[in-house]
Amino acid sequence: MNEHGSFTIEVKDQTIVVNCFDSWNSETVIRLCKEYKEHVNTISDKPWGCLVDFTYWELSTPDMWEKIDELNEWGNVNNQKYEVVICSLSIQRTLMEASHEVLTNVETKFCENLAQAYDWLESVGVYKK
Repeated sequence: MNEHGSFTIEVKDQTIVVNCFDSWNSETVIRLCKEYKEHVNTISDKPWGCLVDFTYWELSTPDMWEKIDELNEWGNVNNQKYEVVICSLSIQRTLMEASHEVLTNVETKFCENLAQAYDWLESVGVYKK
C-alpha cells in the first residue's frame, strides 16, 4: 500500500523537529518511526527534546497509535527529556495526551505556535535561537 500524508524531520541543536502534513496511514507511520530513530541516534548521547507540529496534520488511521506508543517508549529510554506539541485541533491534543502516558521521563508541553514551542525548548536548554 502507498503512504498517505507526509512529514519532515530535522535536527536542530538537541531537538528533533517533526512537521506533520495531511492524513496518515500505517505505512507513513512506519517510515516516520524508522527515520525518527535514525535522527535521534545522532543526538541521544545527551538529553534531547522533540517538537511535533500538527498544524497541518489531519489525523490518521487508528492503528497508528500503537506504533507511536512504541516510539514514545523508545524515546523514554533513549535520553528524551522534553516534548512540545503544537496542535491545531482539540482532538489532536486529546490523542497526544493519551499517547504521552508512557513518557514517564519526559516533560511535555502543548503550545499554540512555533514561537511558543521554540521559546520553551530554549528555556529547558535543548534549543538555541
